[in-house]
Amino acid sequence: MNMSPKNIIDFLRLADKEIKNSNLETAMGYINKIFELEQKNVYAKAYKERIISLMEGQGLSRADAEHKAARSKLAEPPAAANNEQPIPAAVEPEHPAPKPVAQQNTVAIKSEPVVAPIPVRENPKQQQQPSPQGKYSQIRRSAAASEAYKALLMEIWKDGLVSPDEQSRIDSMRETFAITAEEHAVIEKDVRLTCYLHSIRDEWRKGITDFSPQRRKFFITDQEQLALEPKVFQLLQSLQSNGSVLVLDDEDSFLNIIKGVLHDGGFYCFTSTTGEEGLQLLETMTPDIVVCDINFSKPNMSGFAFYEKFRSIDKFLTTPFIFLSGLDQDVLVRTGKKLGADDYLFKPIDAEMLLATIEGKLRRSRELKRIL
Repeated sequence: MNMSPKNIIDFLRLADKEIKNSNLETAMGYINKIFELEQKNVYAKAYKERIISLMEGQGLSRADAEHKAARSKLAEPPAAANNEQPIPAAVEPEHPAPKPVAQQNTVAIKSEPVVAPIPVRENPKQQQQPSPQGKYSQIRRSAAASEAYKALLMEIWKDGLVSPDEQSRIDSMRETFAITAEEHAVIEKDVRLTCYLHSIRDEWRKGITDFSPQRRKFFITDQEQLALEPKVFQLLQSLQSNGSVLVLDDEDSFLNIIKGVLHDGGFYCFTSTTGEEGLQLLETMTPDIVVCDINFSKPNMSGFAFYEKFRSIDKFLTTPFIFLSGLDQDVLVRTGKKLGADDYLFKPIDAEMLLATIEGKLRRSRELKRIL
């Protein structure tokens, strides 16, 4: 089957309509069709998470909801004998008669198109609208669903241009995910600033050093620019180095030593004392390699837990990852290797060994990227 963006958009809109009509299994059937077309589609992942949370709201356990979602299939192909809901019709803002509820929801999604090609962030359209009051607004929304909505906005904002059609999709997603105007404003600001930093990285790699167009494209205010300056500085430093290294350890003294060694070796190093803080850094920084301790003070996540979350982010699937520990125990080494870590080092760290290991892993990683 050939993957077509139009197919995916149609399936998403049909799924959105079925969610609003409480037909969760049918909605999930459309989402599973998207997974057949594109296994890692970020929109499909987000809608799947929302459907599972709604199933939980109906009394199912998380495990049962996930199992039910995985088994959901469409009784007929989307464009088959049922003339009531052909795929192309879902794209057009028609007002046929199928079901009163469906007609009402379709009008709510598409009746307020954005006139300007790019919304003005200081006076966003969403803040002029009431909070979503659909039938799902009171159903518990998991933290993962909020993250899924954020992922959807990241896809829309990554080029800094929000078209009227994309704005319409944002409005529809806000209702489906039960996101209030206040929540949306916070999430969208975070997404907008993150995408701005990503655009600076991309422009720098092209040899462009004037970021004024990016500021305008992402509606960066003077106050936001001032607050972002430290992050922009760090980003540019990492781009001018031999590579950027994220080091995680709960001992500040150890981090300072490692940072000095890496700096002398021509690497840019940014550090974190917890896995949770490390995950936050990854929202704006993209390390070329990660060096992570295993044991962190409770109740912080362990190095193994951080590794699994790190690898769950698509863009870090092939990023080299090195575990380090002060405990020379076979069980720890085996666990790290079973997880898929690229190497394992022990404290106290030999500076030359650390640099040689990082250089070797980065060289191999870059060779693989060129081949791919």
